[in-house]
Amino acid sequence: MAIEIIWSPEADETFKRNIDYLGEEWGDKEIEKYISETQKIIARLQIFPESYPQSSKSKKYRKARLNKYIALFYTYNKRKKSIMIVTFWNLKQNPDKLKY
Repeated sequence: MAIEIIWSPEADETFKRNIDYLGEEWGDKEIEKYISETQKIIARLQIFPESYPQSSKSKKYRKARLNKYIALFYTYNKRKKSIMIVTFWNLKQNPDKLKY
């Protein structure tokens, strides 16, 4: 059985916010790269859901780096065979503001 991927409202919002920023500051090529990297990470998570390190704030969450600026935070529920993507975090932000 494949692992179900669920996006939280926060993940959906932060993903779109990153696309908006890339569009304003960098252009379509960077947007395509960001979307492609996200898709690769999600595909890997469906095969190896525990392959990324646990968050330093909570062992419940894991952190997958998309690039040197953005990380995807997620939780894995073994029993339900599901992954909840909780947020996309810009690593230049104050780490004290990160809940995960």
